[in-house]
Parts: sequence; C-alpha cells; structure tokens
Amino acid sequence: GMIMNPITFELEKGTFGEILVQLLLLQYGVQAAPPLKDSGNDLIAVRGECFRAIQVKTTSKKRINVNNLPNLYHILALVFLDPDADEDNLKLDSCRIFLLSCENVKKTCYSAEELGDYEMNRSHVNILFETKT
Repeated sequence: GMIMNPITFELEKGTFGEILVQLLLLQYGVQAAPPLKDSGNDLIAVRGECFRAIQVKTTSKKRINVNNLPNLYHILALVFLDPDADEDNLKLDSCRIFLLSCENVKKTCYSAEELGDYEMNRSHVNILFETKT
C-alpha cells in the first residue's frame, strides 16, 4: 500500500519543538500557529491584541545553535528535548523551553544552564505578551 513520506527523527525534532511551544503557550492563554505562507517565521502567537512572531529552535543535545534567524521576529523559543529521547520514547516532562525576546538574543549558541532566567512560565509569558498601552 501507499505510505506517507517518512520523516526522519531530525526533521521530527523541529516539529516536536514547534508543537510543544504551541501546546505550552496555550496554557497561558496564548494561541500560536504556523503561518499559512512560509513567511520565515515558525509561529505567529496571539493573546488579546498582542501579536508576536516566534522562531523555534530545537535540539536533543546539550547546546543549541541559533543561526539563520529571520530579520523580523519578536521571540526566540529554544527547546531542549529530553536528552535521552530516541525514536520510540520522548518524555515531554524532560523537555525544557526558554523564551528570549529578540533584543536578548546575543549569541549564536546556548546551553540550557545559561538560560535559567528565560524558562517558560506564566510571569515570563505575561511580560512577553504585554500589550503596550
């Protein structure tokens, strides 16, 4: 029978990262979705009147490379997948997500240890999605 094009674990990782960011933002009232046209942004996120373009980078290694960022984005989401993950087993609770506003992106490589202050939580998301009045 016909089968869909197989996706490699590498490609899958990026997809996992994006969906994980979407899912976890949703618990803080932020709706995020990939744009219809590939505008260079991975996700467009909305809460109330606040719109943010989000770039997502995902790794299962200790460090994450941040390059090829588009000229225009608001938030960089860095997803560290469960380091013990393989094709059959990805523990979502062992994944960590950090959110940096674009002005805080100063390097091209990060480890989870140095990102502690940026870990996704409600107060951090509230700051990033404040509507400037």
